[in-house]
Amino acid sequence: MSPRNPQEVLSASWQWGNPLKCLLLIIIIVVWGYFLEICGGQPDYIPEVQQLMSFGSFIMTFSFSLLIRITFSHIFAYVQGFFLLSRQGIPFQAIICEDSTPLRVLITCFIMLKQKHNSIYQLFSYIGTLIIYIASIIIGAYAASKLATPYVFYETSINWAQAPTKGLNSSLYSAINTENSFGKINEIQFNALSNWNTMTGIDGNDIAFMPTVFTSTTQLSKKFTDDNGLVKWKLEKGFNNINMLYLNSQCSANTNAPCHFESSGKAHMNISYNKENQMISWLLCEPNRLFTGTISMQMDCIITIKEGIFPLAIVEYPSTDRPRDEYLSQVLLRKNELTDAKELIDDLFNALKFKSNSSNFIFENTAQHMYDSWDCKQDVTCAKNIGAVTTVKFVGAILETAFNIYPLENKLNINDWIKNSASTGFFKVSHKMCLGGNNPLFSIGLMIVIPLALMIIELLPLLHRNKMWWLASDISNDSFSLMRSIKPCGNEWESVLPECTSRPNEAYCVKKVRFSAKGNHVGLSS
Repeated sequence: MSPRNPQEVLSASWQWGNPLKCLLLIIIIVVWGYFLEICGGQPDYIPEVQQLMSFGSFIMTFSFSLLIRITFSHIFAYVQGFFLLSRQGIPFQAIICEDSTPLRVLITCFIMLKQKHNSIYQLFSYIGTLIIYIASIIIGAYAASKLATPYVFYETSINWAQAPTKGLNSSLYSAINTENSFGKINEIQFNALSNWNTMTGIDGNDIAFMPTVFTSTTQLSKKFTDDNGLVKWKLEKGFNNINMLYLNSQCSANTNAPCHFESSGKAHMNISYNKENQMISWLLCEPNRLFTGTISMQMDCIITIKEGIFPLAIVEYPSTDRPRDEYLSQVLLRKNELTDAKELIDDLFNALKFKSNSSNFIFENTAQHMYDSWDCKQDVTCAKNIGAVTTVKFVGAILETAFNIYPLENKLNINDWIKNSASTGFFKVSHKMCLGGNNPLFSIGLMIVIPLALMIIELLPLLHRNKMWWLASDISNDSFSLMRSIKPCGNEWESVLPECTSRPNEAYCVKKVRFSAKGNHVGLSS
C-alpha cells in the first residue's frame, strides 16, 4: 500500500490545526510589532489612532497568552505520547486525557514520585516541559515590558542647578515684598500662589514638592512644537540625586480670641509669627456676618519643613511642572526619615517677622481667599483644617517665589551656574501614545522565539512518515485520540470510533500499534 498524504488521514487532521493556529497568532503579533515600528517618530495622531493603539495592545497580549497555552498543550501531547510508546509506559493514574495544563502536569509528576516510578528521564522531561512553559512566560513578560516603554525620539544628558534651601535669607526677604513693588516679582508671586492653590486642593496640608530647578534645555523644547505652538511629544526632564521637600501644618483654634473692631465695624484678618514655636497665627474677626453671626476665630498653626535627597525625580512638560506623583509619594512615605530644614525655617521666620508690618501680595490674596471661602462659623474642627491648608499654601508660595528669584537676588549668571554644576540628569522626548520602545520588532522576536521553535517541532511528524511519530503526536490530544490508540479497529467500534483510519504505512486494522496494561502502567503493545 502506497504512503498516504497526511491530509487524508482524518484522525490526525488536528495536527495541522494547532500549528496553523499558532502561525496565525504569531502573524498577528508580528504585524502588531511592524505597526509599532512604523509609528515610531510620528507623534501627531488623531484620537481614532490612539484608540487603535490601545485596542491593538490588548489583541497582542491576548494573542500571546493564547499562543503560549496552545503550544504548551500540544508539546506535552508529544512528550506524553513518546513515553506511552516506551517500554516502561506511564502509570495509569498519570495519563492526562484532557487538556494539559501546568497544574495537571505538576500533579502528574507528584503521582510518579509517589508511585516511585523509576524513569527519571521521563520525570525530567515533564519538568522540562514546565520549565519551557515558564521560560516562555518570563521572556514574553520581559519583551512585553519593553513594548510598554515609549518610543524615544530624542534624549540628551543635562546639567542642572537647584535653588538651595540653606542661605536663602535674602531671597525670602524679596519674596515678601509689598504688593506691586516690583512687577516681575509680583508675577512670580502670582504664579507661585496659583500653583500652591492647586497643590493644596489635592493634598490638603501634607505636601511633597521640589525646590525650583534651573536647566539649559529650555530652547530644546521649541523644535518639538507644531505651527500653533502645541507640543505633540511627551517631554521629560530627569534629575539625579535631587533634593525634595516636605511641608506640613497642624493648627489649634480658639473661638474666644479677642477682636478689636474698628469704628466702621468692618471685618479684618491679622497674621502674626512666633519663630521660637515655628508658628503662624491667623485671627479672623467679623462682627455680624450674614447668616452666621459674629465670628471670632484664632488659628495657631505650627510649620514643619523637612528635606532629603532622592535618587531620581522626573518632571513632565507641558502637562505639569512638578515631579510625577510616584516621586512625590516617595517623599510622603519617607517623611519621618527626612531631616528638619531648620535653617530654612529660621530664615523664613526672620523674613516674615521683618516684614510683619507691611502688606504683601501673597498674604493679601491668601487671607482674602480664606475669608471668602469661610463656612466654618464657629466650628473649631473646620477652622483647624482651613487654617492648616491656608498656612501651607501661604508658606509654600513664599518658598517657591524665593526659589525662583534666587539667581536674580544673588546676581548669578544662570548659564555659568548650570554649566559649573556637578548635578546631572537627562532631557527626553518620546511618544505621548505610541508605545513599543525603539526596537519593537526585536521585542516581538524575543516574545515568539520559543513558541516558533516549538511550532516547528510540532510539524515534524507531518513531514516524516514514521508511524511511531504519528502515534506519539496523536496521544493526549483528547480522549478520542487516546481511545483510538488503545481500542482495536473493527465493526464493534464503528459507533464509537467512526474515523478509525490507518496512518501512513499502516495497513487498515492489520498492523496495529496499540497499548496494553502492564501492572499499573499503560504502554506499547504490538
